[in-house]
Amino acid sequence: MSTYQESLNYLYGLQSRGMKLGLQNIRALLRSLGEPQKRYPSIHVAGTNGKGSTACFLASILTEGGYRVGLYTSPHLVDFSERIRINGRAVPEARLVRYVRRLRPVIERRRATFFEATTAIAFKYFADEGVEIAVIETGLGGRLDSTNVLAPLVSVITNVSVEHREYLGSTIDRIAREKAGIIKRAIPVVTGSESPKVLKVLESAARERRAPFYRSRDLVTVAFRTSVVDPLLDFRSEGLAIERVLLGLAGAHQIENARLALGALTLAMPGLGVPRSSTSKPLFWDSGRVIRAGLEHVVRTTGIRGRLERIGPNGRYLVDVAHNPRGMETLVEELRRRGLGKLVVVFGVMKDKDIRAMLRHIGKVARLVIAVRPETDRAAAPEFIASAAGRLGVRCRVGGSVKAGLLLAGAPGRVLVTGSHYVVGEAISAVGGKTA
Repeated sequence: MSTYQESLNYLYGLQSRGMKLGLQNIRALLRSLGEPQKRYPSIHVAGTNGKGSTACFLASILTEGGYRVGLYTSPHLVDFSERIRINGRAVPEARLVRYVRRLRPVIERRRATFFEATTAIAFKYFADEGVEIAVIETGLGGRLDSTNVLAPLVSVITNVSVEHREYLGSTIDRIAREKAGIIKRAIPVVTGSESPKVLKVLESAARERRAPFYRSRDLVTVAFRTSVVDPLLDFRSEGLAIERVLLGLAGAHQIENARLALGALTLAMPGLGVPRSSTSKPLFWDSGRVIRAGLEHVVRTTGIRGRLERIGPNGRYLVDVAHNPRGMETLVEELRRRGLGKLVVVFGVMKDKDIRAMLRHIGKVARLVIAVRPETDRAAAPEFIASAAGRLGVRCRVGGSVKAGLLLAGAPGRVLVTGSHYVVGEAISAVGGKTA
């Protein structure tokens, strides 16, 4: 591997091996690298929706607190390097080339997958760069996810809903048990879930492993200073009072993600050392300035994108990575709360999703759906989407590629682009990538 593009091509070629649930391969890869994941503390984040946003809130606050913070999330939107960041800076191309070259013999010997290889690279990079803490988002599930080789300071589970049935199970109970697989013996766990069924499963798993169990709302209270869209918020916890916070990510659901991040930090505090950049006590818990900056500047600090983000001329395109029925329901609720009226919706989705359920939600805010297919074999055909929409009485046109779909949306009017990280990523590239 002599160039960045050749290294990317090799990694992307591993996707033909599909997804493999299990920890044997990742352990072999990490052994070949000297067990890098053991050289820094971590926070492990799982869940169905919101785990990327929660991870970014965590990383942003820690970065503002003076820590050298590794952040591993997936999938990326525009460039692979977005997945692996330190204090918001993506992994350099030369480093990726070096790691791919080093790992390739083990990858081939073990027939490792794309995500297994990527996870090993992230963990090695963080160790080599001396991060003081890493925030790690799971890929799929939890119990058998490649990231589940950590002994974190705290395990975080955002919420649980039905998805990836072929891998995780067909019921909420089974899926919750898979997510609960990140709970480790005697390590605290916090969740943002309010589902009685999910809470029962998570509490049972925590009890079996003697892991202290918390709900985020029991650790952190939130009060609304204003009741309008994007309100000013007060957050309070033990030893913490932060007032008049305007979150850097839009949407009511982000309030719960921020609450969960703060709850996780209260539990992680005892394991956090003093950042090398500071002589003060660990972090900032008495510093409202740091918490506020982390919550408000999360986009700038971590590079997170595609969460109710406006791009293009005059913010015409609203892009959001909602990619399953629960995420789409949340998105539609937020759009209606904002009173945006009926929208043209450019919609593409992966084959394994419940497309009909997603279209039912979209139909509530769409005057026209334009069905598109991003450049991945996993994507559903636009014709299939259009057929499903027609049976539901949702007006739909076949748009072809994401770029073609954006052109078909025409002007004037606000356009929503959603359904998949892949679709949003291609839309950002096509429009020019700048936030309005």
